[in-house]
Amino acid sequence: MVQEIQHRVLTVMSEMLHCRETDIRVEASLRDDLKMDSLKLMTLMILLEDEFQQTISPEEVSGLHTVNDVIGFVEKKTAETPPP
Repeated sequence: MVQEIQHRVLTVMSEMLHCRETDIRVEASLRDDLKMDSLKLMTLMILLEDEFQQTISPEEVSGLHTVNDVIGFVEKKTAETPPP
């Protein structure tokens, strides 16, 4: 399940950033390495909401700094709240 979530998160990110999945390192900084500003981060969260059928509030994403943080967040979110 963890590998599946990681793959799905990386797929969404690669499509959004127009790059290959293999170009995204899990330890990469969202802002510094991937050049995501607040608008791109919100776009990513909307895409992840659609992918995982979860609701994500802006407050929940304020502490996410790396790709691995996003993967961990999605893992926790999907474990807490099964999709409708």
